[in-house]
Amino acid sequence: MSSSTRKKRPKEKRPDPMQDLVANAVDFLTLGTEEFTARPKHSIIAFHSAVELFLKARLMQEHWSLVVSKTPDLASFQTGDFISVSFEDACHRLAKVVGSPLPESTRRAFDIVRKHRNKLVHFFQDIDEPTVREQIAVEQLNAWHGLVGLLKRQWCDVFDRFELDLEAMDRLFAEHRLYLKTRFDSLAPELAALKQAGKVLEACGRCGFEAAETQAVVGELQQTKCHVCQFAPRWLMLECTNCEAPFRVEGDETSTCSGCGTEFDQGDIAEIVDDDPVTYDNYDHSTPANCSFCDGHQTVVSFHDHYLCTACLHLSEDLSACGWCSEGNNGDMEDSMWRGCNFCDGRAGWDRD
Repeated sequence: MSSSTRKKRPKEKRPDPMQDLVANAVDFLTLGTEEFTARPKHSIIAFHSAVELFLKARLMQEHWSLVVSKTPDLASFQTGDFISVSFEDACHRLAKVVGSPLPESTRRAFDIVRKHRNKLVHFFQDIDEPTVREQIAVEQLNAWHGLVGLLKRQWCDVFDRFELDLEAMDRLFAEHRLYLKTRFDSLAPELAALKQAGKVLEACGRCGFEAAETQAVVGELQQTKCHVCQFAPRWLMLECTNCEAPFRVEGDETSTCSGCGTEFDQGDIAEIVDDDPVTYDNYDHSTPANCSFCDGHQTVVSFHDHYLCTACLHLSEDLSACGWCSEGNNGDMEDSMWRGCNFCDGRAGWDRD
């Protein structure tokens, strides 16, 4: 048989470790929700594992070595003989290497789940107490909400190919929300008094109970605080610069006016709300500044005698300058000469180089 008529062997399909990682994350998430009522300790451990696996999957998308704690070795990685990164290291690498940090509220929610998991593994806690069960339900709902934000928006370009059914996964938390009904029932007199006083209560976007009260924060900044699960998302209610219709800004990368369909990115929102914009003859300005809470670059502007990040809607009383790079920042810059800020490594980084 001539070489021209010889059949070519089909190429072997390379294994996709990220596919396996995401599948395992979904399995652990499912297990965490299924075990919530019968075995809450197993639920906490499984749920924590799911969160960490999703973070590691995002790191792996960038490069497999980011999942390895120390001294990456491809052969060891392919056989599973390695120590993976800790939660703190994963968060650090997502921010500094991948350039896609966890929103501060999401990181806090994940960290609470992590600490609760460590407490159960190493110490004792009476998890059959109703108040503890409520706490677990709230913690996992908070973390799930943060995870959805990553998978559906911030990291959607990475996870879309896995065709995750987020709505079906959300339905797995039905027992979590049902367990919070005890708290909702106990708050009935307080909620009734709020309604009688003229307060409007809406269904909470996290737990589903009609216990979310809209509150003014500062100026156009508002939040809806749920009296059951304490979920308190913020948003801006602004006027469209094109058609003058009101539209809602929730801190996403883009916001769309429902009246005319005009899209506004975070830079556009900053221009609309900035009370003290930089002019051509005034460059000595503290804003726009950087945000320590979401790693937003120049997303912090003056807002009604405060400082608002138009990326994560974090409101600050004051700003400080990084001691090393002099960038304005809404975080704690006390040791920034040495440790730097979100956008520099400080003197420590200089000495390492």
